Parts: sequence; structure tokens; C-alpha cells
Amino acid sequence: MNNPEPGSRPDRSKAIAVEAGLDLLKTEGRAAAAAFMEDAGVPLAVIARVLNEPDRRRLPARADPQYND
Repeated sequence: MNNPEPGSRPDRSKAIAVEAGLDLLKTEGRAAAAAFMEDAGVPLAVIARVLNEPDRRRLPARADPQYND
């Protein structure tokens, strides 16, 4: 089994959910974005980090070479 490198995303579906939640943040606001990500199974610590500390975010999933097929 491959262990993900530090800082890598072990769960692509959650990474995509975070991206969609951040898009929702722009149009519907924080509460809607947080609720969407929580419903998608994103851990609360991750939701808090991406909403409260945007400078600590990883590359967007669409820009991460790990996901370029």
C-alpha cells in the first residue's frame, strides 16, 4: 500500500468537495460552504482550516499534478 506523501491528498473525493465548497463560498457564503463540505464528509478540522486560514490551503485539486491523468 502506498502511503501518501506529507501534504498530499489521500482522498480525491474530499479534495473535490473542498473545491466545490470554496466555489459555493463565493456565491452563497460561509455557512452554505461549511454545510456542503460537512455533508460531503470533509472533516471539521479541514473545513475550519480552509475557511479560516486560506493561506494554509494546498494547491487546488485541479492544479495538483497528482490528479492530472
